[in-house]
Amino acid sequence: MQVNGQHYRTIFLDENNEKIKIINQRSLPHEFNIVEISTCDEMCEVIRNMTLRGAGLIGAATGYGMYLAALEAEDKNFDEDIHKAAEKLKQTRPTAVNLAWAVERQLKAFLGKISVKEKRKLALQTAIAIANEDAEACKRIGEYGVEIIREIAAKKEGPVNILTHCNAGWLAFVDHGTALSPIYKAQAEGIDVHVWVDETRPRNQGASLTSWELAQQGVAHTLITDNAGGHLMQKGMVDMVITGADRVAANGDVANKIGTYLKALAAKDNGIPFYVALPSSTFDLNIKNGVRDIPIEERDANEVKYVSGKNANAQVEKVLICLENTSVGNWGFDVTPARLITKLICEKGICDANKEDITRLLPDEGYIKFKAEKRCEDLPEFQGFALLNLARTKLHDMKLIGMYSNGIGYGNISLRVGKDFLISGSATGNIHELPLDKYALVSKVDIARNTVYYSGKTTASSESMSHAMIYQTLPNVKCVIHVHHAELHQFMKREDYDATAPDVSYGTPEFAESIISLLRNKKESHGVFVTPGHEEGVFVYGESVDEAMEACLNIYTAIS
Repeated sequence: MQVNGQHYRTIFLDENNEKIKIINQRSLPHEFNIVEISTCDEMCEVIRNMTLRGAGLIGAATGYGMYLAALEAEDKNFDEDIHKAAEKLKQTRPTAVNLAWAVERQLKAFLGKISVKEKRKLALQTAIAIANEDAEACKRIGEYGVEIIREIAAKKEGPVNILTHCNAGWLAFVDHGTALSPIYKAQAEGIDVHVWVDETRPRNQGASLTSWELAQQGVAHTLITDNAGGHLMQKGMVDMVITGADRVAANGDVANKIGTYLKALAAKDNGIPFYVALPSSTFDLNIKNGVRDIPIEERDANEVKYVSGKNANAQVEKVLICLENTSVGNWGFDVTPARLITKLICEKGICDANKEDITRLLPDEGYIKFKAEKRCEDLPEFQGFALLNLARTKLHDMKLIGMYSNGIGYGNISLRVGKDFLISGSATGNIHELPLDKYALVSKVDIARNTVYYSGKTTASSESMSHAMIYQTLPNVKCVIHVHHAELHQFMKREDYDATAPDVSYGTPEFAESIISLLRNKKESHGVFVTPGHEEGVFVYGESVDEAMEACLNIYTAIS
């Protein structure tokens, strides 16, 4: 995004890859300056004192903090030093799940690596990847979210009035932002937008950061007191509310800056849609009930007792606004229950804030696969369904299709039906034998929008896009099977079986395109391939259910 007409990211490496540079958020909006960070301890401090803040940026900063720790660690004590640094970073901000996620991703990258030199190289590569993925995810959030703004704009005259709380723009991430990303995208498309900016006490991130960002981008906005939002909603002056998130539980409850819950209540009372925008790294599937279990950070009393701003001499100073000995409670976040949230906007699409939609996720990474659009509920009887379901039951008996201990299902099977295909539904891995209403008929896929269109009572499987790419590329294929098996997955990679690109993430349009690239020159209508970017995943396809099952059993027998 732009600062005085020049593009900046919030965090970046110096020219020698030895120091990390960040935008100093504590000096905004009155002064723009860059801070250099040389050690992991310095990174811990700038995260703790909010020189940098925001869920995505904290994750990226933590990734770079682990890289600095890798540079500092002694060769002979490398693993011990790295784990000490990891614990320091985890303690800086307990509510933002991106922080712990980035630490664990760095530690996972070190597994099985012998030399310290290799580990340092991987630490740098992983930190850069975390930052780049954050920026790309935010860009995609804008592309999905702008659809909502377009729909509102088409139904009214004048600007689309959007209320936001705290700062979930590009300053809170590496670039683009989450809640503000759709707004910036709408502005770029020429849509007339106006933003109501909550000041967001006690640190005033709305007043000092969101307003500054919007001014830099030339977006029309008005700063309001935190308590004015309900009044504006009652008067019909708000078309939608959109905020960011610091952690989202498996049931759709959202932790965000203190005061978000009150905005959601006011929006519900006035029939105004309330959206939450977040990268998929902000989901925490280990927390089942957010209201009950998300830890809430309590911060220093001085954040409430003092405010900072420019005085009459144009100097920035702090001012005490209460008696010095006043008792203060300063909770940094609150949790908005899922029932108050209209939709969650993620880089993978738009979904409902409930367990069923959120559990269309990767077992290992927790990514929403695609946006699913239902066309109708009723399904007719299909010729070949009994044979398909019999094969699926056999695969379930062999545990090639099933459910992980964390409650997330894996594996699926599909059958071409004319121009469409019938596929076992989402979240059915725990069911031994499926009735027809646990299948979905996929009629269309849109790679660019990462959207699947289906019919049926059960949402189409999270692998539907991958199945569609096989059918699209190989017209004679009639059946596709996707199984999970760790030993088989490793065997196929080791023996150089056909494979999708190793550097593309599962559940993305790039993953779908990788399947097309792999299969486009294939002459046979039967085969197998492994997916290095999707842990344990193997695909099998054939001109009939029997042929696909035979190929699956043959490859499985090779490791038995």
